[in-house]
Amino acid sequence: MSDGNEPTRVTVVDPFLGVILDRRFRIEEKIAAGGFGVIYRATHVKSNHEVALKMLHPAMASNERVVARFRREGATLTTLRSRHTVTTYEIVDDPSGALFMVMELLHGESLWQRFLNEGVLPWRRVVMIARAVCESLREAHAIGIVHRDLKPENIHLEPRPGEDDLVKVLDFGIAKVLKGSEIDRGTEELTAHNEVIGTFDYVSPEQIVGGESYSGRSDIYTLAVVMYEMMTGTRPFAHVTGPALLATILHAAPAPPSDRLVGIPPELDRVVLRCLEHDPRKRFADVGELAAALDALLEAGDEGA
Repeated sequence: MSDGNEPTRVTVVDPFLGVILDRRFRIEEKIAAGGFGVIYRATHVKSNHEVALKMLHPAMASNERVVARFRREGATLTTLRSRHTVTTYEIVDDPSGALFMVMELLHGESLWQRFLNEGVLPWRRVVMIARAVCESLREAHAIGIVHRDLKPENIHLEPRPGEDDLVKVLDFGIAKVLKGSEIDRGTEELTAHNEVIGTFDYVSPEQIVGGESYSGRSDIYTLAVVMYEMMTGTRPFAHVTGPALLATILHAAPAPPSDRLVGIPPELDRVVLRCLEHDPRKRFADVGELAAALDALLEAGDEGA
Protein backbone atom coordinates (compact mmCIF):
# COMPACT_ATOMS: atom_id res chain seq x y z
CA MET A 1 0.00 0.00 0.00
CA SER A 2 1.34 3.43 -0.89
CA ASP A 3 1.64 6.04 1.86
CA GLY A 4 1.25 8.81 -0.71
CA ASN A 5 4.89 9.88 -0.41
CA GLU A 6 6.41 7.57 -3.00
CA PRO A 7 7.90 9.33 -6.04
CA THR A 8 5.93 9.08 -9.25
CA ARG A 9 7.66 6.89 -11.81
CA VAL A 10 7.36 8.08 -15.38
CA THR A 11 8.21 5.76 -18.25
CA VAL A 12 9.67 7.66 -21.19
CA VAL A 13 8.98 5.96 -24.51
CA ASP A 14 11.57 6.57 -27.21
CA PRO A 15 9.65 8.16 -30.12
CA PHE A 16 11.85 6.41 -32.69
CA LEU A 17 11.10 2.84 -31.57
CA GLY A 18 9.11 1.08 -34.28
CA VAL A 19 9.62 3.93 -36.74
CA ILE A 20 10.82 3.16 -40.28
CA LEU A 21 13.50 5.60 -41.45
CA ASP A 22 14.39 6.25 -45.08
CA ARG A 23 11.68 3.71 -45.98
CA ARG A 24 14.22 0.99 -45.22
CA PHE A 25 15.22 0.73 -41.57
CA ARG A 26 12.79 -0.19 -38.78
CA ILE A 27 14.13 0.80 -35.37
CA GLU A 28 13.86 -2.09 -32.92
CA GLU A 29 15.83 -1.19 -29.80
CA LYS A 30 18.00 1.50 -28.25
CA ILE A 31 21.48 0.10 -27.64
CA ALA A 32 23.33 3.09 -26.21
CA ALA A 33 23.05 6.84 -25.80
CA GLY A 34 25.46 9.69 -25.23
CA GLY A 35 25.50 13.46 -25.20
CA PHE A 36 25.57 13.76 -28.98
CA GLY A 37 23.77 10.72 -30.28
CA VAL A 38 21.95 7.45 -29.87
CA ILE A 39 22.72 4.00 -31.28
CA TYR A 40 19.80 1.78 -32.25
CA ARG A 41 19.43 -1.78 -33.44
CA ALA A 42 17.41 -1.71 -36.65
CA THR A 43 16.17 -4.12 -39.30
CA HIS A 44 16.24 -3.57 -43.05
CA VAL A 45 12.57 -4.09 -43.92
CA LYS A 46 13.22 -5.92 -47.21
CA SER A 47 16.27 -8.06 -46.46
CA ASN A 48 15.57 -8.52 -42.73
CA HIS A 49 19.27 -7.81 -42.17
CA GLU A 50 20.06 -6.25 -38.79
CA VAL A 51 22.21 -3.13 -38.63
CA ALA A 52 23.14 -0.44 -36.13
CA LEU A 53 22.00 3.13 -36.68
CA LYS A 54 24.13 5.82 -35.08
CA MET A 55 21.81 8.82 -34.96
CA LEU A 56 22.67 12.41 -34.14
CA HIS A 57 20.58 13.53 -31.19
CA PRO A 58 17.73 15.76 -32.45
CA ALA A 59 18.67 18.38 -29.85
CA MET A 60 22.03 18.75 -31.61
CA ALA A 61 20.58 19.25 -35.09
CA SER A 62 20.83 23.04 -34.82
CA ASN A 63 24.49 22.98 -33.76
CA GLU A 64 26.36 23.46 -37.03
CA ARG A 65 29.73 22.40 -35.61
CA VAL A 66 28.33 19.17 -34.15
CA VAL A 67 26.46 18.37 -37.36
CA ALA A 68 29.60 19.01 -39.42
CA ARG A 69 31.67 16.77 -37.14
CA PHE A 70 29.05 14.01 -37.36
CA ARG A 71 28.97 14.24 -41.15
CA ARG A 72 32.74 14.15 -41.33
CA GLU A 73 32.86 11.09 -39.10
CA GLY A 74 30.40 9.37 -41.44
CA ALA A 75 32.38 10.36 -44.52
CA THR A 76 35.58 9.15 -42.86
CA LEU A 77 34.19 5.80 -41.78
CA THR A 78 32.64 4.94 -45.14
CA THR A 79 36.13 5.07 -46.69
CA LEU A 80 37.54 2.47 -44.26
CA ARG A 81 37.22 -1.22 -45.11
CA SER A 82 39.67 -3.01 -42.80
CA ARG A 83 38.10 -6.04 -41.13
CA HIS A 84 39.41 -4.54 -37.89
CA THR A 85 37.43 -1.30 -38.27
CA VAL A 86 33.69 -1.18 -37.63
CA THR A 87 32.00 -1.16 -41.05
CA THR A 88 29.96 1.92 -41.92
CA TYR A 89 27.79 1.51 -44.99
CA GLU A 90 26.38 5.00 -45.52
CA ILE A 91 25.24 8.23 -43.92
CA VAL A 92 21.57 9.12 -44.40
CA ASP A 93 19.56 12.35 -44.24
CA ASP A 94 16.01 11.19 -43.56
CA PRO A 95 13.12 13.43 -44.70
CA SER A 96 12.01 13.49 -41.05
CA GLY A 97 15.17 15.41 -40.20
CA ALA A 98 16.97 12.46 -38.64
CA LEU A 99 20.67 12.22 -39.55
CA PHE A 100 22.25 8.82 -39.03
CA MET A 101 24.97 6.39 -40.06
CA VAL A 102 24.17 2.83 -41.06
CA MET A 103 26.75 0.51 -39.50
CA GLU A 104 27.37 -3.16 -38.90
CA LEU A 105 25.69 -4.45 -35.75
CA LEU A 106 28.20 -5.78 -33.22
CA HIS A 107 27.34 -8.36 -30.56
CA GLY A 108 30.43 -8.62 -28.37
CA GLU A 109 31.87 -6.31 -25.73
CA SER A 110 34.42 -3.54 -25.46
CA LEU A 111 37.97 -4.23 -24.37
CA TRP A 112 37.17 -2.14 -21.29
CA GLN A 113 34.23 -4.39 -20.39
CA ARG A 114 36.43 -7.46 -20.85
CA PHE A 115 39.02 -5.89 -18.54
CA LEU A 116 36.37 -5.14 -15.90
CA ASN A 117 35.05 -8.70 -16.10
CA GLU A 118 38.34 -10.58 -16.22
CA GLY A 119 40.96 -8.20 -14.83
CA VAL A 120 44.48 -8.03 -16.21
CA LEU A 121 44.80 -9.80 -19.56
CA PRO A 122 47.75 -12.08 -20.45
CA TRP A 123 50.44 -10.09 -22.20
CA ARG A 124 50.27 -12.27 -25.32
CA ARG A 125 46.54 -11.58 -25.66
CA VAL A 126 47.16 -7.85 -25.28
CA VAL A 127 49.84 -7.97 -27.98
CA MET A 128 47.48 -9.84 -30.32
CA ILE A 129 44.74 -7.24 -29.77
CA ALA A 130 47.21 -4.40 -30.36
CA ARG A 131 48.41 -6.14 -33.52
CA ALA A 132 44.84 -6.13 -34.87
CA VAL A 133 44.39 -2.46 -33.93
CA CYS A 134 47.53 -1.72 -35.96
CA GLU A 135 45.81 -3.17 -39.03
CA SER A 136 42.85 -0.84 -38.58
CA LEU A 137 45.14 2.15 -38.06
CA ARG A 138 47.40 1.20 -40.97
CA GLU A 139 44.53 1.74 -43.43
CA ALA A 140 43.37 4.95 -41.73
CA HIS A 141 46.86 6.45 -41.52
CA ALA A 142 47.57 5.57 -45.16
CA ILE A 143 44.85 7.98 -46.28
CA GLY A 144 45.65 10.63 -43.70
CA ILE A 145 43.26 9.84 -40.83
CA VAL A 146 44.52 9.94 -37.22
CA HIS A 147 42.05 8.45 -34.72
CA ARG A 148 43.03 10.61 -31.68
CA ASP A 149 40.79 8.78 -29.19
CA LEU A 150 42.01 5.21 -28.87
CA LYS A 151 40.99 3.76 -25.51
CA PRO A 152 39.63 0.42 -24.26
CA GLU A 153 36.03 1.60 -24.73
CA ASN A 154 36.72 2.17 -28.45
CA ILE A 155 38.22 -1.26 -29.08
CA HIS A 156 35.55 -3.92 -29.52
CA LEU A 157 35.90 -7.69 -29.20
CA GLU A 158 33.49 -9.55 -31.46
CA PRO A 159 33.04 -13.25 -30.58
CA ARG A 160 33.68 -15.90 -33.24
CA PRO A 161 33.03 -19.58 -32.47
CA GLY A 162 36.23 -21.58 -32.20
CA GLU A 163 38.49 -18.58 -32.85
CA ASP A 164 39.96 -15.60 -31.06
CA ASP A 165 37.70 -12.58 -30.79
CA LEU A 166 37.67 -10.35 -33.86
CA VAL A 167 39.03 -6.94 -32.88
CA LYS A 168 37.18 -3.87 -34.18
CA VAL A 169 38.20 -0.23 -33.75
CA LEU A 170 35.26 2.12 -33.17
CA ASP A 171 34.46 5.82 -32.91
CA PHE A 172 36.42 7.99 -35.31
CA GLY A 173 34.26 10.91 -34.16
CA ILE A 174 37.20 13.18 -33.35
CA ALA A 175 39.57 11.79 -35.96
CA LYS A 176 41.84 14.33 -37.63
CA VAL A 177 42.25 14.45 -41.39
CA LEU A 178 45.84 15.49 -42.03
CA LYS A 179 46.38 18.43 -44.37
CA GLY A 180 47.45 17.40 -47.84
CA SER A 181 46.36 13.79 -47.30
CA GLU A 182 44.41 11.69 -49.77
CA ILE A 183 41.01 12.66 -48.35
CA ASP A 184 41.81 16.22 -47.27
CA ARG A 185 39.27 18.56 -48.83
CA GLY A 186 40.52 21.72 -47.18
CA THR A 187 37.69 21.63 -44.65
CA GLU A 188 37.74 23.82 -41.57
CA GLU A 189 39.20 22.34 -38.39
CA LEU A 190 36.21 21.42 -36.23
CA THR A 191 37.90 21.67 -32.85
CA ALA A 192 38.62 24.84 -30.95
CA HIS A 193 42.12 26.32 -30.79
CA ASN A 194 44.03 25.12 -27.69
CA GLU A 195 41.39 22.42 -27.05
CA VAL A 196 42.89 19.12 -25.89
CA ILE A 197 41.33 16.47 -28.13
CA GLY A 198 41.00 12.94 -26.81
CA THR A 199 40.51 11.28 -23.43
CA PHE A 200 42.95 12.77 -20.91
CA ASP A 201 44.04 9.40 -19.50
CA TYR A 202 45.24 8.27 -22.94
CA VAL A 203 46.33 11.43 -24.80
CA SER A 204 49.77 11.80 -26.33
CA PRO A 205 52.05 14.74 -25.48
CA GLU A 206 51.42 16.35 -28.88
CA GLN A 207 47.66 16.24 -28.29
CA ILE A 208 48.25 18.34 -25.19
CA VAL A 209 50.56 20.80 -26.92
CA GLY A 210 48.38 21.04 -30.04
CA GLY A 211 49.50 22.72 -33.23
CA GLU A 212 50.35 20.85 -36.41
CA SER A 213 52.47 18.09 -34.87
CA TYR A 214 49.86 15.34 -35.25
CA SER A 215 50.73 12.20 -37.13
CA GLY A 216 49.99 8.51 -36.90
CA ARG A 217 52.61 8.37 -34.16
CA SER A 218 50.09 10.01 -31.83
CA ASP A 219 47.87 6.93 -32.16
CA ILE A 220 50.92 4.74 -31.49
CA TYR A 221 51.36 6.51 -28.15
CA THR A 222 47.73 6.07 -27.11
CA LEU A 223 47.69 2.43 -28.19
CA ALA A 224 50.70 1.83 -25.94
CA VAL A 225 48.82 3.37 -22.99
CA VAL A 226 45.98 0.92 -23.65
CA MET A 227 48.42 -2.01 -23.82
CA TYR A 228 50.11 -0.91 -20.60
CA GLU A 229 46.80 -0.73 -18.75
CA MET A 230 45.36 -4.00 -20.03
CA MET A 231 48.41 -6.08 -19.07
CA THR A 232 49.37 -4.37 -15.78
CA GLY A 233 46.01 -3.17 -14.47
CA THR A 234 47.05 0.47 -14.39
CA ARG A 235 47.94 3.25 -16.82
CA PRO A 236 51.49 4.64 -16.88
CA PHE A 237 50.53 7.70 -14.80
CA ALA A 238 47.35 6.49 -13.10
CA HIS A 239 48.60 7.86 -9.76
CA VAL A 240 48.24 11.42 -11.09
CA THR A 241 44.90 13.12 -11.75
CA GLY A 242 43.51 16.45 -12.90
CA PRO A 243 45.69 19.13 -14.51
CA ALA A 244 48.81 17.54 -13.02
CA LEU A 245 48.24 14.52 -15.27
CA LEU A 246 48.80 16.57 -18.43
CA ALA A 247 52.05 17.99 -17.05
CA THR A 248 53.18 14.49 -16.09
CA ILE A 249 52.46 13.14 -19.58
CA LEU A 250 54.54 15.98 -21.03
CA HIS A 251 57.56 15.63 -18.76
CA ALA A 252 57.71 12.35 -16.79
CA ALA A 253 59.11 9.01 -17.95
CA PRO A 254 56.84 5.99 -17.35
CA ALA A 255 58.06 2.94 -15.46
CA PRO A 256 58.50 -0.24 -17.53
CA PRO A 257 55.35 -2.40 -17.51
CA SER A 258 57.32 -5.23 -15.87
CA ASP A 259 57.84 -2.97 -12.83
CA ARG A 260 54.06 -3.11 -12.34
CA LEU A 261 53.54 -6.81 -13.07
CA VAL A 262 56.03 -9.67 -12.98
CA GLY A 263 56.22 -11.85 -16.08
CA ILE A 264 56.15 -9.24 -18.82
CA PRO A 265 59.17 -9.90 -21.07
CA PRO A 266 61.86 -7.20 -21.37
CA GLU A 267 61.39 -7.10 -25.15
CA LEU A 268 57.78 -6.02 -24.60
CA ASP A 269 58.96 -3.41 -22.10
CA ARG A 270 61.18 -1.95 -24.80
CA VAL A 271 58.40 -1.88 -27.40
CA VAL A 272 55.92 -0.17 -25.07
CA LEU A 273 58.43 2.38 -23.76
CA ARG A 274 59.48 3.26 -27.30
CA CYS A 275 55.84 3.92 -28.15
CA LEU A 276 55.60 6.16 -25.08
CA GLU A 277 58.52 8.42 -25.97
CA HIS A 278 57.70 12.11 -25.52
CA ASP A 279 59.27 12.95 -28.87
CA PRO A 280 57.18 11.37 -31.67
CA ARG A 281 60.33 11.01 -33.78
CA LYS A 282 61.71 8.50 -31.26
CA ARG A 283 58.65 6.24 -31.51
CA PHE A 284 58.09 3.65 -34.21
CA ALA A 285 57.95 5.34 -37.59
CA ASP A 286 54.46 4.01 -38.29
CA VAL A 287 52.04 1.28 -37.23
CA GLY A 288 53.54 -1.07 -39.80
CA GLU A 289 56.87 -0.96 -37.98
CA LEU A 290 55.09 -1.39 -34.64
CA ALA A 291 53.14 -4.36 -36.03
CA ALA A 292 56.40 -6.02 -37.10
CA ALA A 293 57.79 -5.58 -33.57
CA LEU A 294 54.63 -7.11 -32.09
CA ASP A 295 54.85 -10.04 -34.53
CA ALA A 296 58.44 -10.64 -33.42
CA LEU A 297 57.30 -10.74 -29.78
CA LEU A 298 54.62 -13.31 -30.57
CA GLU A 299 57.03 -15.45 -32.59
CA ALA A 300 59.63 -15.34 -29.82
CA GLY A 301 56.96 -16.35 -27.33
CA ASP A 302 55.95 -19.31 -29.51
CA GLU A 303 59.55 -20.49 -29.78
CA GLY A 304 59.99 -20.27 -26.03
CA ALA A 305 56.73 -22.07 -25.27
